[in-house]
Amino acid sequence: MKTPKLIELKRQRLDAINDARDALADIKKNTDPKKGRELESAHDAAMRNFDSIELDIREAEFEAEDDDARRAMRPDSDGEARGAETNAPRYSGNSEWRDKDGNAVRVLSPTERMATDTDDQLGLGDLVRAKIAGARNDEEKRALAEGTDSAGGYTVPAPLAANFIDRLRARSVAIQAGAVTVPFESKSLAIARLETDPDVAWRAENAALAEGDPTFGRVLFEAKTLAGMIKISRELAEDSINIAEMIETAFANTMATKLDLAAIYGDGTSNSPTGVWNTSGISTESMGTNGAAITDYDKLIDAVGNLQDENSDDPTAAIMNPRTLRALAKLKDGDNNPLTVPEMISRIPMLHTTSAPIDETQGTATDASSIVFGDFKHLMIGMRSDIEIRVYDQALATTGQLLIGAWMRADVQLSQPKAFSVLKGVTP
Repeated sequence: MKTPKLIELKRQRLDAINDARDALADIKKNTDPKKGRELESAHDAAMRNFDSIELDIREAEFEAEDDDARRAMRPDSDGEARGAETNAPRYSGNSEWRDKDGNAVRVLSPTERMATDTDDQLGLGDLVRAKIAGARNDEEKRALAEGTDSAGGYTVPAPLAANFIDRLRARSVAIQAGAVTVPFESKSLAIARLETDPDVAWRAENAALAEGDPTFGRVLFEAKTLAGMIKISRELAEDSINIAEMIETAFANTMATKLDLAAIYGDGTSNSPTGVWNTSGISTESMGTNGAAITDYDKLIDAVGNLQDENSDDPTAAIMNPRTLRALAKLKDGDNNPLTVPEMISRIPMLHTTSAPIDETQGTATDASSIVFGDFKHLMIGMRSDIEIRVYDQALATTGQLLIGAWMRADVQLSQPKAFSVLKGVTP
């Protein structure tokens, strides 16, 4: 279902594409180095705007899907509900996993929500504004009463936290690629996984069965803290009609970007998760000792071929920096015509994020980047459902400004490292 918001965002996306194309055309015509740098900056700004709109479209589609599902759950005229029970949580359609003690673990696909249909629609930003300027209605009063306030911190009520996490998830490129979300309630969560398959073989009647011991391991989520802070004036918080939306958007956008960086490229240092790029057992392909620019699709085919050699499912996505995606879009043949994309590559969704580094070292190159291919349903993002916010006013009492801090805890694990392949050393 196309909502007015979604239609307008798609119009904005077309405008951003036209802006980027105009800037690119000007770059090709330009001969002045200084002017060229200015035009490149304009083109990069247009592409960043395009990236932002793409995320907004994804969130709008996420919300539209949710509205459609909610309508499908409403009773028919005869009073009977269509499909599942109307009070059933949205996540109930996904298969359950079990932890080491046999307890069921919810696993959410990208289109499923942590929040249930009965959760409040009050936003995290509304709660922050209410703490600063006071509650405007019974819903905000109830949310403030349900939260926990201590030592300057405020633990957000579970329904509000779930809604905020869903908004963050909608803006995560890793989750768009297919990553699943595993909510957990304690500091850590261990899930069993199969490391190697058992041996099986055809056998004659009365012959011995094939012997082979499957290797079992475990995936351990350990909650790591992601935190940020913004500064606003008390007057802005009290007088602006859209301050709640701006606060929530700022935190959701920033945290989604950092979550993507950790999920795909995290190195496990400074209490950060270890992402796909640094997980042992993934396949790697290189553009060369000192890296190289992409001139054809051969290396991409090799990277996907590594997954085929491991009998992995086809990639659900390839994630890269916008710089790399632009380089692929510009590939030309000997007659300066756009290079035909091999079917093996064209069927893979190409996703881009500025979280993908463009300063990796590959031999003598220090401006390299990577493309991460994979079946992203094997990327698991564990999330604690509790979120904490704090409003500080003492440190900035002389200016009347407020510092607003937000904390959430998450971790990243792979259920099957061989489902991922990285092409390293992509230079400009």
